[in-house]
Amino acid sequence: MVNVRAVERDQQWLMPPSLRDWLPPGHLAWFVLDVVAELDLSGFYGWMRSDGRGGASYDPGLMVGVLFYAYCVGERSSRRIERRLTEDVAFRVVAANQCPDHATLARFRRTHQDAVAGLFAQVLGLCAAEGLISSGVVAIDGTRIEANASESQTRTRRQIADELLAEAEATDASEDEALGDRRGDELPERWVDSRERRARLREALRQLDADGPSDPETHRAAREAKEAELGHKLAGRKPDPDARWGKKAKFRKVNTTDPDSRIIKDGRRYVQGYNAQAAVTEDQVIVAAEMTNNARDSVVFTEMVTATNTNLAGAGSAAAKTFVADAGYWSADNAGLECGAEILIAPMPATRGITNPDDPRLAQHQAVIERLDRSEISIAEAATEMGVSKTWARQLLANHRRGAQDPVQLRARMLQRLANPDAAAAFAKRGTTVEPVFGNLKANLGYRRFSRRGFTAVASEWRLICTAHNLLKLHRHQPATT
Repeated sequence: MVNVRAVERDQQWLMPPSLRDWLPPGHLAWFVLDVVAELDLSGFYGWMRSDGRGGASYDPGLMVGVLFYAYCVGERSSRRIERRLTEDVAFRVVAANQCPDHATLARFRRTHQDAVAGLFAQVLGLCAAEGLISSGVVAIDGTRIEANASESQTRTRRQIADELLAEAEATDASEDEALGDRRGDELPERWVDSRERRARLREALRQLDADGPSDPETHRAAREAKEAELGHKLAGRKPDPDARWGKKAKFRKVNTTDPDSRIIKDGRRYVQGYNAQAAVTEDQVIVAAEMTNNARDSVVFTEMVTATNTNLAGAGSAAAKTFVADAGYWSADNAGLECGAEILIAPMPATRGITNPDDPRLAQHQAVIERLDRSEISIAEAATEMGVSKTWARQLLANHRRGAQDPVQLRARMLQRLANPDAAAAFAKRGTTVEPVFGNLKANLGYRRFSRRGFTAVASEWRLICTAHNLLKLHRHQPATT
């Protein structure tokens, strides 16, 4: 007879096994539960009823633990999390053998999105307490993450207006067919989606209007109001309601599924998504996680520096000594930012073909900008005289009006600063700090696309993703258990 172990799946247990026996002591699930036990979750309890009425809610500590563990293992779909709460032993341990359904999970994540995002700072404090944060050099960078929206749902203003009219006509026709001359007190279920879609279309129109005027007359009025505020004429010709300007406004687009998302360049392709920002220490701990739908990194550099200093102070860690960033963050304001730390940014060419601060063309350009400021010439004429684009001419004019530092001089000083061996060594750390973090989030954990929609929701989810990364760093830092 073959000597094999007996298989008894129907064996009854006199004493049921404890959850503590299901996983080894050093498992990630136990670590997540220990971390959650140390967090201040008072912000999750304020909305709960205390009069004893209604059904019992799931404990917020349990729900936070489930979300933390799910994001640590790369699981963010509420339906897949529900499935794993039934099939996966580790998930069952974290949830204490309870099984909130996908609707409950999604509702908790949506209702408490601000409180969930706020846990990032508390976990960062735990990292600091364990000595994980070396805040000497902090690298700032951004990565493009796709929105939970199809690029095919991007529309122009005319297309959205046409769809709104079509939706309204279709709803009216359905109501007339079903109700006749009666008013009807309640919409049939099949019309609910139609109303939700029209709400999304109206939000898309609002986003288009927020991005700027969509017709020449409105643009002209906005320009005149700006001139009255500044006390002088703006450079360039006044807008004229011609075909060229009209086409420019007509083709401005917005996504109807997630109006807050934007079409941004990701490497060699364009995606419908967001620009997720992170500030990372030498130990690859994320100390700031912010969100923008602007494709330009330079506009959020100051915000990232401020968030980093605030978070480090809140965590009880020393302030950053050096901030490093790539050329996407280069601007006169960013390079000259006063924040109590050294700023190292890869400089871009100050202007076309001019990198020498002693180049005589700089004086010629300055004279052109002064004439442009007095409205003696147009933007196009100034750009032609300087040999630069109209966009760059506008930037030079804006710098001149607010007294910004000369970009060529600023670039020369930054290059001189980067030539210092210590500064060069600090700047070189950028490639071994923030880039591997993005690689881990995207390649290992699979976070290439957000699961939620809307700027606030996406910003909260990005904080949750970065919190999961820090939890994994903290878990690996723990001493081995015996």
